[in-house]
Amino acid sequence: MSAAPQTPPQPGQVTGAQAVVAALLRHGITAGFGIPSIHNIALYETLRQTPAFHHWVVRHEQAAGFAADGFYRSSGRIAAIFASTGPGNLFTLVPLLESLQTQTPILVIGTNIASSLLSKTGGALHETPDQLEIVRPLTRFAARVSSPDKIAGVFAEAAQALLGPVPGPAFIEMPHDFFLAPTVANVDGEAEQSPSVSGSSPQEVMQAAQQIAASRNPVLLLGAGVRTSRAQVQQLAELLQAPVLTTTSGKGMIAADHPLSLGCISRLGAVQEVLLESDLLISFGARLTEFDTGRFSLRFPPQHIQVVAERSYAGDRLPSTLIVGGLETIAQAFAQSATAHQGWCDVAGISARESERLEGLAQDAYSALQHLRAAMDRHDVLVNDQSILNYWASAFFPALEPGTFLYPLGSGTLGYGLPAAVGAACAIKRSGEARRVICIAGDGGFQYTQHELATLAQYGLPVKILLVNDEAYGVIAFLQRTMFGQTHEIALKNPDFCRVAEAYGIRAERVTTLERLRQRLPDWLESPGPALLEWRTELKAPWETSAIPRPASIMKGS
Repeated sequence: MSAAPQTPPQPGQVTGAQAVVAALLRHGITAGFGIPSIHNIALYETLRQTPAFHHWVVRHEQAAGFAADGFYRSSGRIAAIFASTGPGNLFTLVPLLESLQTQTPILVIGTNIASSLLSKTGGALHETPDQLEIVRPLTRFAARVSSPDKIAGVFAEAAQALLGPVPGPAFIEMPHDFFLAPTVANVDGEAEQSPSVSGSSPQEVMQAAQQIAASRNPVLLLGAGVRTSRAQVQQLAELLQAPVLTTTSGKGMIAADHPLSLGCISRLGAVQEVLLESDLLISFGARLTEFDTGRFSLRFPPQHIQVVAERSYAGDRLPSTLIVGGLETIAQAFAQSATAHQGWCDVAGISARESERLEGLAQDAYSALQHLRAAMDRHDVLVNDQSILNYWASAFFPALEPGTFLYPLGSGTLGYGLPAAVGAACAIKRSGEARRVICIAGDGGFQYTQHELATLAQYGLPVKILLVNDEAYGVIAFLQRTMFGQTHEIALKNPDFCRVAEAYGIRAERVTTLERLRQRLPDWLESPGPALLEWRTELKAPWETSAIPRPASIMKGS
């Protein structure tokens, strides 16, 4: 299980592990999540000796990936993930998928078997055939370090993918014996020239600007990709006096209380009415998903200008005129060619009528989110898993600042919420900000990653968990009833969640009514350290109550 003995580093040399940590710090990555293993313990020894790097141990490599995802989305800072050969690396695949689809930069530093064993196969601990090729499709950059002296260069290439105009996940694979091998000290490393992103020509940008200038009823749509160009895009919206929508991952990119904000497109109903009246949709950094568009049933205006940093990000399922390049620059070019518009859409009136309609439905899910929003500050962070209440939150929870609404839209996975909340809380705690982190999860999804209660307890992270317990996979039950008239294998035998939390030393309590939930929210949010509030209830899905129109495919049972 051990590699051949390494020659000790000589003067002017450092170990591979020291070179790795130096490269992280050089590129501004000063935090990470992971689990020490037999293959990366030399790296952990270097981390121990590097106070400038902050590490949090988690209970599963998947949780490390989601924590790094939450760390970035809430703070804009990249975190590393430390994983080990085979199983450890493979546990990061779902977080890599999530990050790839949402343009969230995370860096996985994974190991492989010793370099002397790579040329042949059979019997090495954790040996995984074609490990790098398994991971590569889920990354922006994936490479194996071929010698200790190549470490700095490989990290420089990874940094281009992580920090470039089209960010996303990166994976660096290290034969584990390289961590103890000598390498040249203070090697800055030069990245190989990465292929340039093919952008739209000035003529194409100008033609799109002319379309915008000719539009009478424009609408803007913002996705997560607009994060660094929000100011310029908002200036364009205000110049055009155009209503502004967001995708679920783009919530908060314009404040929900901005006079032009019409909320999230996953609401469908009022959104569809506005889009049908519009003659032009201008989307910035938006990935149009099956979830947000009602299984691609949402009808768009006859013209759609889709501004993205990279062509592949947009996909090709929905027709549009693609404009590719820096979103900030393109938004400024559009604004220079546009003239001030009169507002064509009664945003305030539409929002007021929709609020009245939703309140008239008398649904506990909607009311609970309203109570939660009222109890939260505008800069507090809401981290979502996948459950009935999270679907309501996607559509109707008002996000007031960027990085305050986290949702696993890139993968649609269960189990994202708690570890992503861990990452968000770590970022906030490290920055010294006074922001609270709230995690909403259902009983089914929570059990995918509930082991991260241990991480909350170990570091005293003040994450507040609202656990909605209906003892079932509730959304699947709704779909089964709708499509087949029966349910099957959706009932869950759950533990006593409060006792589980208390076993970790985490405060926990249970409520069974909406009114009691409302009463307990302030004390729960203000309590020190982590806390779990279990709400035993049965909520209806937003499609079941007509809060969101059902996609035709559900209504037809297909």
